[in-house]
Amino acid sequence: MKETSAVAELGDDWCDVTADRAEDCDLDHLALAAELSTEVHPAHPFFGTALEVIAHRLSNDDVLCRHRATPSRYSILHLTWSRREEIGGCPTIDADGEWRDIVAYENAVDAALSESAPNGTALSGEALSGEGRKPERGPTGQPRAEAPRRPS
Repeated sequence: MKETSAVAELGDDWCDVTADRAEDCDLDHLALAAELSTEVHPAHPFFGTALEVIAHRLSNDDVLCRHRATPSRYSILHLTWSRREEIGGCPTIDADGEWRDIVAYENAVDAALSESAPNGTALSGEALSGEGRKPERGPTGQPRAEAPRRPS
């Protein structure tokens, strides 16, 4: 299975970093792997694990990684974009397993969002990050830095 078709199976909220630049994505794809490498600390379960970032979610800071030593294993991690080594459980591991486990996780997230949306309409990533939602804050209470964007 080609990676582009696999990532497309997850839906429109994912950008395949292994494909040509997506029209609706302005994120610097090289920065994703660099930030992941920076954030994973010695106490993190994936410290020392060779991970390849293959996609990122457009509506938040999730990255989809393939484990290089076990190519059938995938993980979704949520980056903080702190630009420093994290502590504790960050970056969080939202899903981990074979491809079917990742797809099942995404389907469960979609179903939960659909159930919680008014009038049964699914909430889009745009709606989830829109007005009324406070920005994530770092340990000092300041808004977290955003992911670096590609120059236009």
